[in-house]
Amino acid sequence: MKISLFYKNVTVLDYAYLDDHRGVVGDALKVHVEFIGKTDKEGVVYDFSYAKKKVKEIIDRDCDHRLVVPSGLPEKLDGSRLSFQYSYGLNDMPIHYECPEEGICELPFHHVSKETIATYLETIILKEMPETVTAVRISLEDEDLPPEKATFHYTHGLKEHYGNCQRLFHGHKNTVDVFINGVEDNQLEWYLAEELFKGSIHFCKWENIQNKEEVLAANEGKIPTGVLEDIPAIHIGYTSGQGEFKGSLPGNEVFIMEEESTVENLSMLFARLLREHIGEGPKITVRAYEGVAKGAITSL
Repeated sequence: MKISLFYKNVTVLDYAYLDDHRGVVGDALKVHVEFIGKTDKEGVVYDFSYAKKKVKEIIDRDCDHRLVVPSGLPEKLDGSRLSFQYSYGLNDMPIHYECPEEGICELPFHHVSKETIATYLETIILKEMPETVTAVRISLEDEDLPPEKATFHYTHGLKEHYGNCQRLFHGHKNTVDVFINGVEDNQLEWYLAEELFKGSIHFCKWENIQNKEEVLAANEGKIPTGVLEDIPAIHIGYTSGQGEFKGSLPGNEVFIMEEESTVENLSMLFARLLREHIGEGPKITVRAYEGVAKGAITSL
C-alpha cells in the first residue's frame, strides 16, 4: 500500500531568474508539496504543523528571494561572494551581478525552469525529512487569474530592509488592481503592466545608482523618474545588512524612483502615474502587489 500526505499552498516562492530574451525576471509561484512514505505508530506520515513550518523554512533559507541561476554560471570571489556576467537577447545585452552567497541560488542543472527548481527543492527538502517520508514531490503553480487581468514581473532590492528583500536581484510576479471611482479598469491595469513596465522591469532608487553623472547627462541634468531608453547600462550598488550588492542592467530595463521600491511606495507611484495619464477628476485607487495575495493600497 502506498500512502502520501499533501499540503497545497504551503508557501509562495518569490525569486528571480535569467531569461534569454528579457534578462533578469522576477517571478512568484505557489508551492504545493506531497510527502510519500509510511505511517508511524500513530498512523501519521508527517504532522501537518511540522510539515508546513519545515518546508517553508528550507525554501526560505535556500531559494526564496534569490536570483536562481544554472550550474556553473557564478564565479567564487574572495570570501563568500559570488559574481557572474551574462548576456541576453539578439544584441547580447550585458548583465553583471556581484553579491554575497545568500543572493544567488545555483541549481545543479544547465537551465532554470519550474521543473528544475521543483527537482532541486525536492532534493534539499527530503534530506531534512523524518524517516517516515521516503520521497517528496513539489509542484509549482502560477497564481490563477482571469485572462482579462494584467500581470507583470519585477525585480528590486531594498537596501534598508532587515530581511531578504535587501538582496538586489530578487523578484516577484503579480497583477495590479486599478479602480476609477470605485469601478475596476482593466485597461489601465494593462497600461501600467505592459506600456509603462513592459511586462518586466527592475525598480531602482535613484540613491543606489552608481553612474549618476552619465544618467543625469542623458536626462538634461535632471534626476529622472522612469525608464531612460538611451542609457547602455545602469550600475546599481549598495551595502546592506547582508553585505555588498553590485549589479548592472541595460538602461531600458530599469525604472528609476526617488523613493525605495517598497510595495507601499510602488502603490503610490502607480497612482501618481495614472493621475498623470488620465488627468484630474476621478478618484483613483490602486492595489499593488508584492507577489501573491499581499500588497498595499493607495487612493487619491
